[in-house]
Amino acid sequence: MSMRAHSGEPDYRTNYRWGALVLAILFLVLLFRFFLLQIMRGGDYRKDQVRSAQRSERLAARRGKVLDRKGNVLADNVETYDLVMYPGRVKEPDLTAEKLRQLLWLDDEDDARMRELIRVGVDNKNRYGEVTIRRDLISDYCPDGLASLERLKQPLSVLWSQQTGAVYRPVEAGETQCPHDRSRKLRWNKYRTGAKCSDGIEYVAGTSDPYDGSILRERKFSARCPTNGRHYNNERAIVEAHLYEMPGLRVRRGLRRVYPHGRLLAHVVGYMNQVTAKDIESAPDGMYRPGDRIGRTGIEKVLETDLRGTWGERHILRDRLSVGQPVNERPDPENPDIAVESGLSARLTIDIELQKMVKRAMRWHRSGAAVVVHVDSGEILAMYSKPTFDPNSWSGRLSREEFRSVQRNPYSPMLNKAITAYAPGSVYKLITATAGIVEGRTDFRRVVGCRGFHEYGGRRFRCHNRYGHGELDLVHAMSRSCDIFFYRLGEELGMDVLHDYASRYFGLGASTGVELPESDGLSPTKNWHREHGGWMPGFTISTAVGQKDVRASPLQIARAYVGFAGQGELKTVHVLKQIEDAEGNARRVVRPAIESRLPLTEEERAALAEGFWRAVNDEHGTAFQARLDGIEVAGKTGTAEAAESKPGVEPDVAEWFKQDHAWFAGYAPARAPQVVVVVFLEHGTSGGKAAAPVAMRILKDYFSLHEPTGGEAIPLPNPIRSNRPPPSRPLKSQLQAQDTPINNSPINLD
Repeated sequence: MSMRAHSGEPDYRTNYRWGALVLAILFLVLLFRFFLLQIMRGGDYRKDQVRSAQRSERLAARRGKVLDRKGNVLADNVETYDLVMYPGRVKEPDLTAEKLRQLLWLDDEDDARMRELIRVGVDNKNRYGEVTIRRDLISDYCPDGLASLERLKQPLSVLWSQQTGAVYRPVEAGETQCPHDRSRKLRWNKYRTGAKCSDGIEYVAGTSDPYDGSILRERKFSARCPTNGRHYNNERAIVEAHLYEMPGLRVRRGLRRVYPHGRLLAHVVGYMNQVTAKDIESAPDGMYRPGDRIGRTGIEKVLETDLRGTWGERHILRDRLSVGQPVNERPDPENPDIAVESGLSARLTIDIELQKMVKRAMRWHRSGAAVVVHVDSGEILAMYSKPTFDPNSWSGRLSREEFRSVQRNPYSPMLNKAITAYAPGSVYKLITATAGIVEGRTDFRRVVGCRGFHEYGGRRFRCHNRYGHGELDLVHAMSRSCDIFFYRLGEELGMDVLHDYASRYFGLGASTGVELPESDGLSPTKNWHREHGGWMPGFTISTAVGQKDVRASPLQIARAYVGFAGQGELKTVHVLKQIEDAEGNARRVVRPAIESRLPLTEEERAALAEGFWRAVNDEHGTAFQARLDGIEVAGKTGTAEAAESKPGVEPDVAEWFKQDHAWFAGYAPARAPQVVVVVFLEHGTSGGKAAAPVAMRILKDYFSLHEPTGGEAIPLPNPIRSNRPPPSRPLKSQLQAQDTPINNSPINLD
């Protein structure tokens, strides 16, 4: 035993060995760590280092314009400011989102949407890319981009709901006049918590939302937009002043879509809004990213690929030469830039001046549509649906108040009624008459006795004239819109024959060719009825006068009358004239296609045309009171039963829903048709009293812009006669003498 150990002194050699062992282990761990970092994971870290020095920036392509036929701009681009995020530089996403909520006064829905964009951007594999988290920061211009904001002398104080984003002005509970305009009265709700002024401004008594009871907060606005009367703040200036608190964010200058004519062509041109997850998934990889915009309705949607162009991308390397020196940016030699290709422009067939005239002609009616189509070319010169909406709001940041007003509007302002199918009423009689002539079930000298009703299957089908029209031939039955004549004619033809003529020769139940997402309507058959509730023979009688389940849009009816007036050729109709580049060079020109020809002789077509002429120009015609001086118009009125009900509407609106639809379909000049006009007034009461005057006003305005052309497409005799010889070809049916009433003809219990 060592004397040192025996004396209790430490054994330095043993401690040294243990110390050497610990150091060796630590060295091996450190060596292994170096090996792991440099060898095993070195490639990954080198990639991260390179990636952190790289920056990719998407370059937006200038979206193509939308023009009318004369080159007037219907949709264009204006400069705007977007808030973008570089996820790899965002240190505290939640704190950043909360700061933005406070600066921009985001409601719960907008806040949730922004937080989701930030979350997706941060979690995305491409953390060094760019993500748009807020578009169209309000700067010096109104959200529609059409006017400068007016700075207020004193900030406007309002009450604001964080839950819904609704804005109210405070008012005393007992007030009766609008505080901002003492000549207007306040309309209080039944709880006396909120009121609305007659100009739409909403007030609240207290600090609770009158709709959901949520607590309201005080908020101030510093500017006013003269075009819509709403108040705003300069969001761009506010955000830029606080960017130092939110690393990874910057304000980027960009382009936004604006519509100079606002509501006038909203349904035709459409609007844009942000892409959804579904849009991104369904598009080619990389075409859209969160925050991008896409055409949502109208031409903007249908021509999205042409208008959008090709977006580019710029790749940059960021070098810091030394500590304290500015970052140097240079092109990345290994990643060439992707060039930007501007979108093509779309020139429409619409005449903006005529569109304004159509809007003015319909100003006294609540809801409906009007279409003007050129006979020879099939071009749609005007298409107006009422009520409408502001595409500038829907393409920007739609206010909660405007969204709510659209949702509550019983007249469906977002619906393009010009391409939506409704019961056509008596304008359908063109089809029934054509089928009856060609199938040999009638001619122009046979008469029918109208007593005001027709008995069939134990039920009375009434004429619109309760006292009856007496004895009428086809020409006068058409001009006076005698239902009894067409009940019997439809009864003999049968449902499937009516369907064949409606679809084959007049295009009902199918696309018109227009470059818009339209309704196909319905031309029912017996089998269709059997599959949808059951078939009854009486359905044919109603279908013959455009009732029961037959459905057609105003544009489909216009196309049918273009086919009749234009040499008997059923053409496709178009709202797109051509696709062109920025210099106006046509890349693609749209031309009508002829799909079928009416199997009528010239004499038969002229005789039917006389019926349409008499409907407007004969003193007994259904549109006689609306006739024009100096312009011969031919056409057909229609009144379709369409009573319906909607809960929760005002009493006057409920009464309006009970009225019939009103139609007029016509063309002018009657002897050489140049244009076809179709007017549909939803629950408009009467075709002759309501729709026909609107159509005449449109035609009068049209011919104030265009001189009638020469030629005689429809050879009407001069003067027009009431009695006609039989058709030049033999009848297909086995009907008896010419003067035999049609009531005695064989009946097809189809």
